[in-house]
Amino acid sequence: MSIAQHIINERFYGAKSHTIDDVDIVASQPCGDNTLAIVRINSTLYQLLVDADGKDVLPTHVAEVAASLGTWRPSAGAPENFPTGPFRQLGAEQSNSSFITENNDVIVKYFRKLEAGLNPDVELLSKISECPNIAPVLGYSETTIGNRPYTLVMAQKFIPGDNAWAYALSTTGSSFAWDAELIGQATRNVHTALAEAFPTAVVPASTIAQGLSTRLESLISQAPELERYRQAALSFYGSLEGDTHIQRIHGDLHLGQLLKTPDRYILIDFEGEPARPLDDRRLPDSPLRDLAGIVRSIDYAAHFDGEHTSWANEATALFLAGYGSIDDQDILNAYILDKALYEVAYEINNRPDWVKIPLEAVERLLG
Repeated sequence: MSIAQHIINERFYGAKSHTIDDVDIVASQPCGDNTLAIVRINSTLYQLLVDADGKDVLPTHVAEVAASLGTWRPSAGAPENFPTGPFRQLGAEQSNSSFITENNDVIVKYFRKLEAGLNPDVELLSKISECPNIAPVLGYSETTIGNRPYTLVMAQKFIPGDNAWAYALSTTGSSFAWDAELIGQATRNVHTALAEAFPTAVVPASTIAQGLSTRLESLISQAPELERYRQAALSFYGSLEGDTHIQRIHGDLHLGQLLKTPDRYILIDFEGEPARPLDDRRLPDSPLRDLAGIVRSIDYAAHFDGEHTSWANEATALFLAGYGSIDDQDILNAYILDKALYEVAYEINNRPDWVKIPLEAVERLLG
């Protein structure tokens, strides 16, 4: 089979520009007419179900894969066994593969790119199951490779809802402010639950500034066009004063990570920024990073098609009002700047037609 030939066409494979030098099957077992495998491609592990040609076919055989190559660990009070199918795939293939049971009560997520350690999606949600703004974890599958645990699959209660990004774009001619306030309340509830379930700390603003400055250098290396903002951004970060508290957070929060239900918003996908190593994503960070993610996402929704600019400022204000008190507005603005700079680098390299949106935000923030 030629896994290398087919993997480059998969949405979950994020190294398409790199030459594949090595493919090593770390673990495998027959699964019907196919092979369930954990495969090391160059230095990264992936979970695949491959046919005789080496093409991934997991989406059409998920009922056969079940808990994959790992040990199923049900949550307290949840059914002991892995959810039974049949399943239907949730939307298009993304960085992971998600499926819903036939009676719409459980969603199963197969992690495709594997990293050592308990996946934050499982780790965080398992500890805040009583929070009304998350989908509780029903169980997960875990295996050991090289004496380290790897999360393969998780199951959650399925909560039907509309994607908040799509909903925001559907509000042409009307305000998104009421929904933005609900999103603020939901984000506060989740942050409060995480602060109660995991350790918190207080760090000087200079620590935050150093992290943002380091990231700026990385972004400039990816997009040299950002060089003209270096000094102003470093000056902005260097002016931060005081202390701020850190805790476990969502880590990659934007409107696409929220579901709108009839009475509240649900936060989903607690894995953090996929480009960051898992060990980094599990570190405490400022809740203001999550707020900055939503502020920037509202700005994108308001400006990306030019039909929603009228509610951008109102929605941002109501989102922050719904969240409640904020440690430090200057630190929040620094995180917003960091996010906008990241977006500029991303859009230059992926969607240059969109780069105007974050560029305008950068220039507003830097005056």
